[in-house]
Amino acid sequence: MEVNIRHARAGVTIAVDGLAELRELEWHDGHVRIGAGLNLTEIERRLDGRIPLMAEWFPQFASRLIRNSATLGGNIGTASPIGDSPPTLLALDASLILASREGEREVALADFFRGYRQTELRDGELIRAVKIPLPLAPITGFYKYAKRRFDDISSVAVGIALELESDNVRRIRIGLGGVAATPIRALKAEEALAGKPWTKRNVREAARVMGQEGTPLSDHRASADYRAAMLEQALLKFFFEKSEVVRG
Repeated sequence: MEVNIRHARAGVTIAVDGLAELRELEWHDGHVRIGAGLNLTEIERRLDGRIPLMAEWFPQFASRLIRNSATLGGNIGTASPIGDSPPTLLALDASLILASREGEREVALADFFRGYRQTELRDGELIRAVKIPLPLAPITGFYKYAKRRFDDISSVAVGIALELESDNVRRIRIGLGGVAATPIRALKAEEALAGKPWTKRNVREAARVMGQEGTPLSDHRASADYRAAMLEQALLKFFFEKSEVVRG
């Protein structure tokens, strides 16, 4: 966008996507670490469905041609409020490993975005890896609303990860894109469901709360009212689509 729309030119450009340190994908006892320089096609191949929420998200991210080049580090680092990876990774409770000459530090993805296209990155720092905690929530879903479902920028994107205990919500994480100046967690909707039975009534109430999350705007992609309505619909759709899994 900086080049083809804003006609901006950087004084110096350095390609880092070939660095081995940015292309690692490692499984550990308590987390999986995905290099920020791996393209999405390579991540999809190497994960091989072991993170179901990401497996659901991959085919909805642009085209295969773009996924052959696009990286997690690039999609997160632009800090776009409509990037598709942050809602997915927020639902997975991901954190980022940031590296510089001074060493590495870990920042929760939920704390990484400071404002519109503003991040916690310091001068001389880059995103080295994405860290996803294990075990994963067993019930997940990704919902993208756009003029075209595939090969298009989302108007609204929602990632959901749910863990139940005796039909009660033990833990739920919901990531949202397209409804605020940054990707955000649906904290009020999460709170409305925490510890409660996973029932249609409770989910409908939480969906109404979720429709009020963020500060959606009207633009050429969608109106603010449409975006709010799609937030509600995403949670309801998740409930009805995953009912078989819950009964499972």
